[in-house]
Amino acid sequence: MAPARVLVLEDDPAIQRFIALTLMGQDLELLPCNTLASARTVLTAAPVQLLLMDLTLPDGSGLELLHWLREPRAAGALAAKVVVFSGGVDTLASQQPHALGVWRVLHKPSSVPALLGCVQEALEATPPAGGTDEGLDSLDVAGDPAVEFFAGNRALYAAYRTACVARFAQDVEQADEALRTGDVQSLRRVVHNLKSVLRMLGHGALSARAAAIEEAACHGSPAAQQQWPLLRAALRQLAARVLHGA
Repeated sequence: MAPARVLVLEDDPAIQRFIALTLMGQDLELLPCNTLASARTVLTAAPVQLLLMDLTLPDGSGLELLHWLREPRAAGALAAKVVVFSGGVDTLASQQPHALGVWRVLHKPSSVPALLGCVQEALEATPPAGGTDEGLDSLDVAGDPAVEFFAGNRALYAAYRTACVARFAQDVEQADEALRTGDVQSLRRVVHNLKSVLRMLGHGALSARAAAIEEAACHGSPAAQQQWPLLRAALRQLAARVLHGA
């Protein structure tokens, strides 16, 4: 039997890496896409068994793709289930997700067992006991991100941490350019992604700062420009500590 085809629609390389590491060893064919346009191309070419998607993307909202999938021209593009994996699920809440064909919603950041269990259940494998995002996230393990999000697999956590830190320089460059040119949407995308990444790395205060910048940018507040330099400096300090083996 051919491996299940899973389209991963996510523009953040760190989250793409997290998903790939989580699903490593599963009998799957991962099809990574980072834009709505590329996802439509993949879906038009051949059906997939699972669509794992973010909502905040460079060329629009994931809600556009959900509506597109329900159009006659997209018939057959999706053979099974849609899982929304996003930190911006409040946007979806008012849209009646099941009416849009969403099978399940996972909140970023999520744990390895929650994501793996969700994918296995979606593909009709046997999920781990209690394999829901809410149940696992309620455990009091906030002080150890390797336990909270990576099921205690410290090697997996370390690999994810290294991949994220390697990306920080590019994140800083993109946010600086967005502020210089007044591109609010680009700034929102950068800090939106950082919000989840920093939470999964165990830096709750920095994650909250990224969320505050995202909120300020959303409302056109000058606080976004005022708060970014603080987060920028923290990202550089964190990267330096990791590079020196801290």
